[in-house]
Amino acid sequence: MFPLGVPNQISDASVDLLGVAYLSISIPFFVACILLENFIIFIILPPSNRPPHTARFADSICSVGLGVLQVLAARILFLQWMEPLYTLIYDNLKVTSALSDSTKPFTWWACLLIADFLYYWFHRLSHTISWMWTTHAVHHSSEEYNLTTALRQPALDFLAPSFLISSIMAALLFPWPLFSAHATFNLLYQFWIHTQLIPPLPLVETVFNTPSLHRIHHGRNIRALGKNYGAILIIWDRMFGTYEPEICGEDDPNTPLMYGIIPQLRSYNPIFANVHHFYHMLVIQTKWQKWWEVPFRHWTPKNAKCPEVSKKSKMNPMSKFDPTPPTLRWKVYALGQFTLLLVFVSIYLLFDDDDAISEFLFPDLDLGWGKAFIAITVFSVSLWTLSNVSSICTLGVEGTKSTRRSLLCSEGARHAFILLLLIVACLVPSSTTDDQRLFLTIAAFYFILDVGFFFMLRTDLEEEEEVTSNIVFADTEALICETLIGADMDDEVVEKKGVSNWTWYVAKKYQ
Repeated sequence: MFPLGVPNQISDASVDLLGVAYLSISIPFFVACILLENFIIFIILPPSNRPPHTARFADSICSVGLGVLQVLAARILFLQWMEPLYTLIYDNLKVTSALSDSTKPFTWWACLLIADFLYYWFHRLSHTISWMWTTHAVHHSSEEYNLTTALRQPALDFLAPSFLISSIMAALLFPWPLFSAHATFNLLYQFWIHTQLIPPLPLVETVFNTPSLHRIHHGRNIRALGKNYGAILIIWDRMFGTYEPEICGEDDPNTPLMYGIIPQLRSYNPIFANVHHFYHMLVIQTKWQKWWEVPFRHWTPKNAKCPEVSKKSKMNPMSKFDPTPPTLRWKVYALGQFTLLLVFVSIYLLFDDDDAISEFLFPDLDLGWGKAFIAITVFSVSLWTLSNVSSICTLGVEGTKSTRRSLLCSEGARHAFILLLLIVACLVPSSTTDDQRLFLTIAAFYFILDVGFFFMLRTDLEEEEEVTSNIVFADTEALICETLIGADMDDEVVEKKGVSNWTWYVAKKYQ
């Protein structure tokens, strides 16, 4: 992260600090750290010593899923306008060429400082301007604080002007390969600060951002709002008056630090998480602000005051949105589908960097169009999968029989579509006999796995319907009995009312 000398090519060109897909190669590290964090919290630490907020199944899946969508969205070529615009400005408007050589330590350090400084102002404006909050709200929407929260990134970042604030000014000084590397380092540094396991580090916090300081930034308590915007360095917050330590003598011990946005997102759906503030900005906010100034103003009404966290507050409550899958079978199914998605997406990210997938599936098609088609297909299937998994996670609260049947139909259609894609992959002209066998084996395995999953869920649904029908029948008859007891009704009236003889008999007996 902070080398004293940074040659672009080291020795035999085996190491290139620029042009490396650091986010992709960091995925195994992210997974290992997330597993380690949960192992420490749930296995090593006794319950009395655990953090006040621990990871929850649905919330963690939502956070990781949003990170997956963000990475996949970046693969859709025609949505990425940042690099061409940056390069255009650098080639035509750069102030000097003295900072173009990344092998010079001064250039490397200058780019690091300027990238971090620009990130501070981008981050601060993202909490102030409605248009920029449309995408940044995705990252803050989790009510938990753990390493999966760091992966909670927006897929629609290209629709907001964030890049204009965080990067365009640097285009006057530094070439794209150098600045993009530092922008990635800036993002990777922030992964480790999304944890509750590391206590305050006063000496380190003199200069650097830490988990303690970033916990304040994610808080929705009044004193935590608008604080600690720095990424790597915290000196910008100290300079511009937004620094806030985690330990404060004014804290109410009965009001712990709560995380999330105000009001709460109350959903695990990745589509809703990405678009909910767009809807607020374009539909709700226009009720108290003129449409042309809405994107550049704060999203609350004039003179509005944010309520403090409390048990009575509806806008900023201490309670969390915490639905769960209705049964263990649904939970196992959701986890299985999510795990399969991560495996397939990881394979895609691993092999698509060298165009192997595009060249195999589309040997006669322009490579750019082939990559774009594959990216859109993978993104769409991933979005479909994550939406259904999020629906499963809320079935325990919102899951009527019709909802569960509709969800099973959607899952059936999704699995049929994936099987169709695997079969089509067997039929491409460039596939060999070995390739066809491989895809057919994967398709067969996938089909058998899905049949098992569906049989499990169908059994669960049938058992639940049987129990529910018995409960409904018993409750209905009990209600009728309660109504009829003591009523002066003869047999003719009873027949007109449509009450069963059994119910009437029981009512008369109790009477």
